[in-house]
Amino acid sequence: MEIEKIEKVHTIGYRLKDAKVTVNHDFKYNIAGIKIEGIQGDTNNMPQWIGKILNDSGVGTLDSLDMITQLKQALSKEKMVGEYQLSTLEPHFYIKLKESIKEFDRNDFDQVESILLELFRMRRGKIVKLADSIKLNSDIYKQLTVEENIFYKTIYDNSKEFENQVRGTRNE
Repeated sequence: MEIEKIEKVHTIGYRLKDAKVTVNHDFKYNIAGIKIEGIQGDTNNMPQWIGKILNDSGVGTLDSLDMITQLKQALSKEKMVGEYQLSTLEPHFYIKLKESIKEFDRNDFDQVESILLELFRMRRGKIVKLADSIKLNSDIYKQLTVEENIFYKTIYDNSKEFENQVRGTRNE
């Protein structure tokens, strides 16, 4: 399955997860059959997609971790674990990053883009090395994002297919 299709499914799942929303103004809404209300100053848990609507309308503030900081931390961890090991990224790391990037101004985007490319290149190289030699197991699976899991499986399958083609079969 293509990364784009898997990413769409996981993006929906991510948006359904609870997020903290700080209420700026009292409100009572019925959104898609879900009744929600809030009192100014309260912090409520609600699905990410509802929090985004409240945030965009100014009724609430969607509390989210600073993705620039998370990206820098991910890069730092990746450098620390060494050349042949992967640090663990949460499965929806890139999905969250893409959502955050939409809100960045040009300066923030330029900063994030260079860090992201460095992290991406570093992880891609490690994944290729691992996938060329080891079948995906539960330990590695837990360290990868949803996109990286598909990439890993593709590299592994292509590597094995190439190896079989080069070796050929012996019919004796």
